[in-house]
Amino acid sequence: MEETNTGAAIPAKRPTFLTVLCVLSFVGIGFSLIGGIMGYFSYSTMASAGDMFGGLKGEGAEEMGEAMNAMADVMGMDYGKMALNSLVVALLNIPILIGVLMMWKQKKTGFFVYTAFELIQCVMPFILVGGLAGGISGVLYAIVAIVFIVLYGLNLKHMS
Repeated sequence: MEETNTGAAIPAKRPTFLTVLCVLSFVGIGFSLIGGIMGYFSYSTMASAGDMFGGLKGEGAEEMGEAMNAMADVMGMDYGKMALNSLVVALLNIPILIGVLMMWKQKKTGFFVYTAFELIQCVMPFILVGGLAGGISGVLYAIVAIVFIVLYGLNLKHMS
């Protein structure tokens, strides 16, 4: 008696390394979504408050407030722009999540979706915030994104 395999091909087992990367990404995306939403409301409140440090009272507080406002100006910290950036970064996590879910299912297309939106997320602080604050944010996003893109790239051979 001869056995025949009439079913679909059995999918390859997901490598442990890919599983760990996806789980780390799921956790990171969750934190980024929550942080982006909280950042949006925090920066919006700060933007509507205007002069954040000018109302400080006490010995030396006024001078300290002026110095802190000057430092925020030097860094290019426009709270309205930072609020918009936080919201955009949070929303960009949705297609990034889709890319990670696709890679979880070992679909190579997920890598390209993930990579594209991670790179967009890195560029947004430069575009929306600008200045030193946008540059620092963009570089920090880029460091983490590049590490994960390279690590996911090492797993492309396990994806179809």
